[in-house]
Amino acid sequence: MVRKLTALLEGYPSRRDVLRGMAGFMIAVSLESCAQTLSTSSSPTPIPTPRTHGSVIYSYRGHTDRILAVAWSPNGKYISSGSLDKTVQIWAADPSKHFRPYIYRGHTAGVQTVTWSPDSIRVASGSLDKTIQVWDALSGEHAALYTGHTDAVNTVAWSPNGNYIASGSADNTVRLWDVATGKQMYVYRGHSARVNSIVWSPDSQQIASGSTDKTVQILDATTGNHRYTYRGHTDTVSSVSWSPDGQYIASGSWDKTVQVWNVLTGAVLYTYNGYNVKAAINPAKGVLPDLIFFVAWSPNGKRIAAITQVYCGDVCAVVLGWDAYTQKNFTFYTDEPVFALAWSPDSTRLVTSIDNSEQGTENLSVQPADGHFAQISQA
Repeated sequence: MVRKLTALLEGYPSRRDVLRGMAGFMIAVSLESCAQTLSTSSSPTPIPTPRTHGSVIYSYRGHTDRILAVAWSPNGKYISSGSLDKTVQIWAADPSKHFRPYIYRGHTAGVQTVTWSPDSIRVASGSLDKTIQVWDALSGEHAALYTGHTDAVNTVAWSPNGNYIASGSADNTVRLWDVATGKQMYVYRGHSARVNSIVWSPDSQQIASGSTDKTVQILDATTGNHRYTYRGHTDTVSSVSWSPDGQYIASGSWDKTVQVWNVLTGAVLYTYNGYNVKAAINPAKGVLPDLIFFVAWSPNGKRIAAITQVYCGDVCAVVLGWDAYTQKNFTFYTDEPVFALAWSPDSTRLVTSIDNSEQGTENLSVQPADGHFAQISQA
């Protein structure tokens, strides 16, 4: 997932170059035609509200390479971030606490995914080194090493009841691990391509997994038996998130949509498929649909946040948000490339991982600072 995502980012022009090119008459005409086509759709186009950049609370700069994963501890005190620099770092969500960050160095390759135990004591991390490692978040004491995947571990998720860890891999499998014994409980082989995202149901009874095979699959968490396959997407499913009430799943895809659908019936509540195509000419009017890389339901169930990228190329990304059940009150802001996102437990803040590069900004009068950092902002 990371290799393909990186290749895609490198192959796209920056948002600045795209917008500059759209000043031409022929492209403007093309956009007008596209807008007319979209306006004939039966789906109404919500009115977007651009967000300002004045809401940043804190930036953490402890990593030396791209940060691919962030997670907020359930007690709200700490954030874990995993990076291609092979470390997981634990740092205070409240910078006034002056907590000295802890750095875990147990992996031998880049870290792609992190998850907290429900009691906020331990962290599990998955890596390109094909392992899942569990350790004490504040002491670094090693608790468990899970081996069995034959390719990179793309996603890990701790069950809400604290008893299990689920993992998904580029080896196309989902695996379940018993936290108490460290034993592998089963291997689910229902996907035909890499597993990119895993999420537990709130009652810890089911697991949903999103895959490059374009499906979301739901399995019985206890037995590993297949329950349901959702086939609404037409490209890679990059991210899945379960609603706190257990009734819906939001799935993000490279088909440029986020689909919210009923877990029991598969019926689609709505589909996010881009807002206001004229945004290509005037960004203040909204954002164009593009590949969705991450989607997350807020813990209070009221909002959904997503990351759309690539259209902006290597200079910016778009973080989106809307009311979870109605798709109203759509907001967005553009920023540097964002690779991961997590809500605070109280649903008031977001932490995002940002990769800020000078590439493509040669003509700016003030150059942005290079860096790989995580940023807390108001949601």
